[in-house]
Amino acid sequence: GLTEVGADPDLFFSDHATVENDLEAAKHLFRVCAGLESMMLGEPQIISQLKEAYRLARGHHEPGPGLLRAYQGAFRAGKRVRTETHISSGAVSVAFAAVELARKFFDRLFDHRAVLVGAGETGGLAARHFLQHNIGELVVVNRSFENAEKLAEELRAEQKTGFDTGGKNRGGLKKPAEGSGDAASRIGARPWDELTEALATADVILSTTGSPDPVILPDMVETAVKQRKGKPLFILDIAVPRDVHPDVAKIGGVFTFGLDDLDGIIQSNLASRAGQVPHAERIIDEEIIEFQTWLDEIDIRPTVAEFKAYLEELKDKQVGFVRKKQNDEVAKAVDKSLQQFIKKVVGKSVSTLKSSQSREERERDLATLKKIFSDEQD
Repeated sequence: GLTEVGADPDLFFSDHATVENDLEAAKHLFRVCAGLESMMLGEPQIISQLKEAYRLARGHHEPGPGLLRAYQGAFRAGKRVRTETHISSGAVSVAFAAVELARKFFDRLFDHRAVLVGAGETGGLAARHFLQHNIGELVVVNRSFENAEKLAEELRAEQKTGFDTGGKNRGGLKKPAEGSGDAASRIGARPWDELTEALATADVILSTTGSPDPVILPDMVETAVKQRKGKPLFILDIAVPRDVHPDVAKIGGVFTFGLDDLDGIIQSNLASRAGQVPHAERIIDEEIIEFQTWLDEIDIRPTVAEFKAYLEELKDKQVGFVRKKQNDEVAKAVDKSLQQFIKKVVGKSVSTLKSSQSREERERDLATLKKIFSDEQD
């Protein structure tokens, strides 16, 4: 039972649970795997979660052929939806939207530097998105220099394998997406009292602290701008409350963006994803039809396999008889001819069984076929 494998039965029968039967259950599984049932439409991490659940389930008990086939079909459907549609394209999180906005500023992120102000969860996720898209250099500045160094070290370690941009415990390991011929991004940390110097050397600032008051002030930005020799400075403020003082936007050569700007990107991308749903649902329907076809034939296979084995046994006896009377070349010709005969007989039998008007009729036909070759064997 569920308790024996460490699962909480209440989760399966609570108010938040849904019950699906037959093909509707399979269709729900296919839709979940494709990201159509996720709170964030097209979420790619769900397929990793399902694969992990599938692996754990098989570790406790081997599922039956129907469930195995359903999961295989769901994984195939999910992969098709993600490769044949754009339902997972575009930023739908604040952290990713910030990076997507930054990419609009520059031709190649690898030629530029970013400073992350704050080392919390949102900042760490944004840093991973920046590094995934091959920012040339990323420096973490935080009130706790120890936490800044810790995040930088984690990022350097992950850079060797890929960056988890799916959130905590959600998979989604991804390698850098662009500039594959470039060297690895440089990752560092600086203490809080060097924030002004960090602003002067950066091209894009991403601020995500939890401070109740602004931490990026006009005077420090003006000082930084004087050292930049006319190079523009882009500041993305995704903190609540805001990290950037309103007057910073008045400084020449400085461009500030807040959550409202990012929300526009997110809503546009969500609308684009929603437009992909009809295509995704057609793919799901195709895969469900394939699964239904497999289910319709599952009761046929054992009897057909026995029938085929019976015919092949007769063929082998006949070929053996011919081989005793004729040369090997004649025996091979007879064997080949009988193989074709068996293929046609079995194919015709399967077609007839599939054309049954009801399950009861099919069961009678299967019983008749089995009786025929069973009686012959007796």
